Amino acid sequence: MTYAARQVLEDCKLALQLLEDETDLQVWRIHWVAALALIRAVGHVLHKVDGKKPAFTKEIRNAYQKWQSYPDDHEIFFKFINKERNNLLKEYQFNLHPSEEVEVAVVLTATNPVTGKTVQIPQTFPIGENIYRPILDGYREGDDARDVYSDAINWWGTELKNIEIEA
Repeated sequence: MTYAARQVLEDCKLALQLLEDETDLQVWRIHWVAALALIRAVGHVLHKVDGKKPAFTKEIRNAYQKWQSYPDDHEIFFKFINKERNNLLKEYQFNLHPSEEVEVAVVLTATNPVTGKTVQIPQTFPIGENIYRPILDGYREGDDARDVYSDAINWWGTELKNIEIEA
């Protein structure tokens, strides 16, 4: 079993819970940096620690080659896990909405019950209290960062399981 990588992955799950619960934006950003360092560390630990086990060396190498050969099938690794970690740890650039409160545009449709005529009413609504932290640009733009992070956790879980099955 890929014990070391799985231990990091468990910490990623706790990091996600911290991100879900935190409402202070500065503390949330610090948790985000830690979370992205952890989600990338899964791969490093997989390679450097679990990869030293003879039963896993070949399968881990094969998995990395598969990811490199089919990057479109593993976008979450290249365009989120790796890229966002690099943006933060190498340049301290956040690809997230920078404010505590995010305004969301909504178009309401109202129908007159007598005439049946409909009218559309555009409005914006502020969302605060850590409900929505959207990615600003690139991969999964507009999605809540925690949803993408959760998908990254799931991707790693699937990849680790596949490596273990093959080994």
